[in-house]
Amino acid sequence: MHGGVAAVAVACCLLTAGCTGLIGPAQSTGGATVTPAPVPPEPPARVAPGLTEAGVTDTNALARAHVRQLGNASYTLRHTRTVETADGTLRLREVTTGEFGPNYREFVAVRTLTGASVSERTIRTRWSEGRAIQETTVGNTTRRAIVADGRGIGAPPLPPREALFFEPTFNGRIAALFDGANVTGVTRTREEVMQTYRAPVYRVEADGATDRSKFPVVPAERVGDVGFTAVVGPSGVVYGYGTQYTVLRNGTTLHITESLRYSDVGSTDPDFS
Repeated sequence: MHGGVAAVAVACCLLTAGCTGLIGPAQSTGGATVTPAPVPPEPPARVAPGLTEAGVTDTNALARAHVRQLGNASYTLRHTRTVETADGTLRLREVTTGEFGPNYREFVAVRTLTGASVSERTIRTRWSEGRAIQETTVGNTTRRAIVADGRGIGAPPLPPREALFFEPTFNGRIAALFDGANVTGVTRTREEVMQTYRAPVYRVEADGATDRSKFPVVPAERVGDVGFTAVVGPSGVVYGYGTQYTVLRNGTTLHITESLRYSDVGSTDPDFS
């Protein structure tokens, strides 16, 4: 009976480490206060390549991921840029739309330019059956040309994406804007917004700019009143952005707004009609 009691006592000592005879005598601290080591803060959570909840960490990584994701998918885009004087006179309105198949095997893209500072025109390029045909309309006159041919017959043997009159991923523009913006918040959007993009997306907001020179497409004497927002998916697709700013150019103040949106990613079927 005594042996059983002793065994239980030993087992309790091993589990609770409360039996000093088994682990050695307790060391005196001499009354000193032990300060716990500080716990390092958790790093900001990553929400996309080059982007965390705290802001932008690598604009080039974000732009590369954006290009890579769009290159493998079909998508629709719409990009608009307007330039107005202080009294509201429209100097330029540039609208670009496009529908692209996966890997740019087929696409159709249109750009329209209007405003007091340009000759109004429409440029339309389509790639199908291995070649790119571009039509430029000014007034009532339309010029048609084969600008690329995958076989090099009658036109340079350019790959589809290089046959366009613009870069459809806008990767350079995206890198510049994210690099120049003073990003202050990256938050997950509401459910109804996610349904629009068919993916969990994050809203990026900026308070002014850290480098205003990144915003104008054409160099300006002064840049001010910068605003910037964007929507980014976890894979790195920048589903859209909006920016506005003022510039002083040749003594004239101009107000510029610009927006870009990608939609129907993975479900676009280019319409050549």
